[in-house]
Amino acid sequence: MSIQEFFTLCNSHPWAYIALIINFGVVFVNGWTDGPNSIATAVTTRAITPKKAVTMCAILNATGVIIIVAFSSYISKLVGGDVSQTIANLVSWGNASVDQILCAIACGLLAIVVVSLLCTYFGFPSSQSNCLVGGITGAGLALMLLGNGGSIGINPWVKVIIGFFGSLILGFALGYGLTLLIQVLFKKMTRGKTTRFFNIGQVVTSGLMSFMHGVQDGAKFLGISILIGAILASANGGSQAEALIALSGQWWIYIPVAIFITLGTFMGGYNIIKTMGKGMAVLQKYQAFATDIATSIGLLLATFFGLPVSTGTTKSTAIMGGGAAKSFRRVKWHTAGRMIMWGIIVFPASAVVGLILTFIFVWTCH
Repeated sequence: MSIQEFFTLCNSHPWAYIALIINFGVVFVNGWTDGPNSIATAVTTRAITPKKAVTMCAILNATGVIIIVAFSSYISKLVGGDVSQTIANLVSWGNASVDQILCAIACGLLAIVVVSLLCTYFGFPSSQSNCLVGGITGAGLALMLLGNGGSIGINPWVKVIIGFFGSLILGFALGYGLTLLIQVLFKKMTRGKTTRFFNIGQVVTSGLMSFMHGVQDGAKFLGISILIGAILASANGGSQAEALIALSGQWWIYIPVAIFITLGTFMGGYNIIKTMGKGMAVLQKYQAFATDIATSIGLLLATFFGLPVSTGTTKSTAIMGGGAAKSFRRVKWHTAGRMIMWGIIVFPASAVVGLILTFIFVWTCH
């Protein structure tokens, strides 16, 4: 499908425009609220100034989106799928009409906005990544309950579950293990040498994490754009399954995602930097260095195996591990536990909101 054919089909199915606008809006918010997780520890330890860190994060987020598109086909051949395809295949839409499916996708995305706003109002952390999975699944369930058939994608949901709990365990384990390793390796070095090394190291590792955030989260919302294009292709007599694969490498699909995640990151998210950098554990430079490496490794492995994970959750558990390696008392377990708990709760919450919104709009508009 060419870009001209895409917009011609969008003109015939206006719900596609609505779904795309909401998707790009969520991508913007993701860059604003999730991007700062990448640079939080480096800014908190003063390895880099906030303004420089935000600029670096924004550029590398966009680079990550572009790179994942370039290599997604190779990843798919190696392990049988990538993050964008996992998201695009969360739901089988049955015999629902194209307009009903596009309406449901828009409602699933709108659920992300609703749940995120509610979490912000009550002072709880939220994850657009987790909300995305819940919202789209709830929207699919609504169409099933309305008698359109379809099913929940078992394999994609298995990847979601493995990714969520795996990121909790791996993030903590890597943060803990790498911190202990650094303590041993740098034990005999003077404070001045280690300070210089970890100042530079933190800039590099926070940049790496920013890049991996673009790879991981960019792929999720790219998956929604690909899904919308594939559904439009089926309206024109094409194969939805073939379109899902063919659209993955189209520049006009991924460039808007890269642009909006970059614009969102430039908003700064300084309150989030403060919360993430000091809210769960006060880290020294070498601990912050270790947590950024741990998070980057976790995101890389998840992306390689097509597992959608939350950058914030992975970074949170890595910080907990890095802090615990020094002393378990240094970790604010209550704050960390609350963040993880709400990371779990937003799955069913966004699914319920997506289901209700889909019921309302499908009944009203169709």
